[in-house]
Amino acid sequence: MIGVGTGPSPSTGALRASERECWIALSLVPGIGPAGFAQLIRRHGTTAAAWAAGRTGLEGVGRLGPGAMEGLATMRREGARGIVRRLTERTAQAGGRIVTGLDEDYPAALRTLDPRPPTLFVAGDGTALAERAVAIVGTRRASGYGLSTATDLGDELARAGIVVVSGLALGIDGAAHRAAVNAGGRTVAVLPSPLNRVYPPRHRGLARDIVRNGGVLVSEVAIDAPVGRPDFARRNRIIAGLSEAIIVVEAPDRSGALLTAAAAISIGRELYAVPGQIDAQAARGCNRLIADRDAEIVTSVGAVLRQIGLAHDRKPPAVSTLSEVEAQVLQRLLDRSGSIEELVDRTHQPPASVASALTLLEARGLVNTFGGATFHPTLGARRLAGVI
Repeated sequence: MIGVGTGPSPSTGALRASERECWIALSLVPGIGPAGFAQLIRRHGTTAAAWAAGRTGLEGVGRLGPGAMEGLATMRREGARGIVRRLTERTAQAGGRIVTGLDEDYPAALRTLDPRPPTLFVAGDGTALAERAVAIVGTRRASGYGLSTATDLGDELARAGIVVVSGLALGIDGAAHRAAVNAGGRTVAVLPSPLNRVYPPRHRGLARDIVRNGGVLVSEVAIDAPVGRPDFARRNRIIAGLSEAIIVVEAPDRSGALLTAAAAISIGRELYAVPGQIDAQAARGCNRLIADRDAEIVTSVGAVLRQIGLAHDRKPPAVSTLSEVEAQVLQRLLDRSGSIEELVDRTHQPPASVASALTLLEARGLVNTFGGATFHPTLGARRLAGVI
């Protein structure tokens, strides 16, 4: 007769799990972040040993959350192998896979981080994570100018073969991702949420388009993990880590984009910022980065491409001949974006003629409007600027 307690202990069961299974399970313990995980490996040598040590193995480890010991004890009762099997199945159901720091396909750019994210959840073509990448980040409450600039940057970088990295947020992030997709390029969206709960919900369609177009969704948050307030700080560090350069388009004070900028500075990535009007709230962060010489000023997409070692010599596309009024309106927009009323004053043309010209220019892909009030020249219009 087998007595109570004579069966295999959680520690013994955990030792039968592989190092990779223990790695994943340990990284899931609440309260053990990347820093605590790295300390445990340094102390125990392997994650299997750290897992087997249980609660006592956590004693004296700094920067652990208050629930780490109880969380580890609870998870060891289920066993690393069972946890990982269930998580792998659920991740696959969401169209993703688990990538650990032990795996060959773990992004090389993130291996330079200290500490690095121990485990990632990835959906899409992972080869995009091995290509040259530039991040475009900014505020959710972007102006028309900011959205237009992010669109131009995303388009041009994608056409140059650069992977565009961002955080899938509303505003600047979404504009950059969408521009890269529309240009036929690849883009990486780093989520602050699980793959099966894309945040923000309004960008679930965009997330699907990113994957369909050969891009990638990346998250440090496990499938089905309870979602409280999204962890933007850790998300922003991954954005910076994956990119050789980071461009901040618009960022007010206390913007999450400034956290990405700080992460870029701390890990030695190149940082660029788009200048804005001195009295614009959305431009305060960017202007300060430039003034403090923490970031290089972005004067054109071509300048950024040259800075990172890419030529910028593509010729402007051929377009239909513009009418006199269309050319006049477009030229004024190339000088400065504006509303219909401002364009009427600047062109001295009747309102009906200006409105008609804007409609035709928008149909030709030379003008965009964000919010329906202010018009901006597109990237194609800027390429045409030399022949108007």
